Amino acid sequence: MGGQLTAGGVSALDEHKFIEFTGATRTYYDLRRRLRDHYCKTYQLTPAAAALDNFNPGNCYVSSLCFEPKVGVRVLDDMLAPHPEKVRYFPRTQVFQLAVEGGRITSALAYRFDTRTVVRLRPRWVLDATETGDLLPLAGVPYVVGSEARRDTGEPRAATEAKPACVQSSTYTFAIDVNRSGAPHCTPRPEGYERIRDSQPFSLRITYNPEYGWRGPFQYKMFGEDPPVPNKMSPGPFFNWRRLVAAANYTGANAPRGYLALMNWPRQDYHDESILDRTPADLARILQAAKRVSLAFMHWLQTDLARDDGQGNGYPELRLRGEVMGSEDGLSKYPYIRESRRLIPRAGARVVEQDIGAEYPAGSRAKWQSDSVGTGFYMVDIHPCGANEKGRMMMPRPFQLPMNTLVPQKVVNLLAAGKNIGVTHLTNGAFRLHPIEWNAGESAAVMASLAMARGGALPEAADLQPVLAAAGVPLVWFDDLRIDHLDFAAIHLAAIRGVYPLSAQDLHASPDAPMTRREAAAALAKHYGISTADPQQLATAREWMAVDHRNWFHPDLPLYWTDIREATLPSPLPVVKMKRTGPVTRAEFARRLIAKQ
Repeated sequence: MGGQLTAGGVSALDEHKFIEFTGATRTYYDLRRRLRDHYCKTYQLTPAAAALDNFNPGNCYVSSLCFEPKVGVRVLDDMLAPHPEKVRYFPRTQVFQLAVEGGRITSALAYRFDTRTVVRLRPRWVLDATETGDLLPLAGVPYVVGSEARRDTGEPRAATEAKPACVQSSTYTFAIDVNRSGAPHCTPRPEGYERIRDSQPFSLRITYNPEYGWRGPFQYKMFGEDPPVPNKMSPGPFFNWRRLVAAANYTGANAPRGYLALMNWPRQDYHDESILDRTPADLARILQAAKRVSLAFMHWLQTDLARDDGQGNGYPELRLRGEVMGSEDGLSKYPYIRESRRLIPRAGARVVEQDIGAEYPAGSRAKWQSDSVGTGFYMVDIHPCGANEKGRMMMPRPFQLPMNTLVPQKVVNLLAAGKNIGVTHLTNGAFRLHPIEWNAGESAAVMASLAMARGGALPEAADLQPVLAAAGVPLVWFDDLRIDHLDFAAIHLAAIRGVYPLSAQDLHASPDAPMTRREAAAALAKHYGISTADPQQLATAREWMAVDHRNWFHPDLPLYWTDIREATLPSPLPVVKMKRTGPVTRAEFARRLIAKQ
């Protein structure tokens, strides 16, 4: 349960810098709250840690929230526990066959590894939330593997020719701590160690490519508490990068006594071969090779890495903590998958580099997606494959998740619900992170639920968006609109419908700011479906809004409800109870326009 959050061992959440305020769904914020609550209730925090609203169990610096994978499992189980009649959970179960009749999945056969039995599922709707898009080939829907050709996507940075083998590298993560007794805990030297060490190559030196204006090569040190430089390209001590538990946060008899760190480092990525669309025998071979790379990296840390203190090579006091991952070999139960099979959407285009890249003109937000079912923001982070691709990072603008990217061709009751959505090899690098995958899965579930409630057909975006907004799914990027704001849903719906003022210079909703008369005129024109280059002139010519005795409109003054001549409007605005006639705030204006008659 939980994919990369748990079995993949990536329990240092990859999130954007707005996350403590905005930019994720209500249920994702519930997940984050529960993760923190576990540590707050299980251990006694130090006064300094207890005083922080954004308490981080591991004080890591790659993320504002790091934790142990087993805690993630426990939290997810707790979130499902209140729904025993609605949720049936089959752990260690894999679908291996789908029956598709008339463009509809009618049944699925799944193998249960624990009981060695086969179960037949007869679904009304199917959501593929697998790490690698396993159901796409079984369902026979068109999909893409690897990198597309430039002529296919039009992306300037796409490869000249399509490369199905060019799939982002995967990684077996693991957890380590420092044995306080000083006793060595060296892991066995894996087969082919020298070749693996030199070909990866293992190093704590990373080159941040000056070609992109970055700082160039940087040598990380192993230990220390140096604060990082902003934006995560920001070298700090290696051990703290994804530290899951920091002893300095806790006190009392049961307090953790050590420091636990997650190892998920580019030099341990396995990039020689892709695991997608391989035979079972090849897949087993590739996964074993990937495991040897991570075990070799652990051995290198213990034996060959030059020490910070200059006292030779290796840190034999580093200890592999297998129980953290719940595996016999100490590695994550499943590799961290960065790139999946990706469907080709039934309608609309895939999200391409030009849609989200910060270098392309689009104002403060990425390309507008009117069928938005969520939001995301993360660097386009490409870990290189073995097909001569270089790693890269590109900065996007805050972007939206289009509904069309979840809907495949040919099969009418299947939805993508993870990183298998309709994006490209390049843009997958920004969409594959924890809160965005969570958002995709949640939105897909709402889509399927509405479809079942309405006779089987997928809802239109305009019918889906009110349900999502009411459930706490953001549709438009705002950096100052918290998930618990009274008018969260109204503002997002007003914004997606074009009747809420959006700035090209910032991401602010400013819900308590006065609505100006100019903004109100533009919103009314959009609300009534009238296209105009001069909403102010339209509003006065049709006598929707008042002018003063000098015939001045005063566009920058705050709106009062009495400024609107409601009898002249094409149709009445919803009637709402008002405590004052004005100034009308942006939130109040959105609330009224979105209210039902």
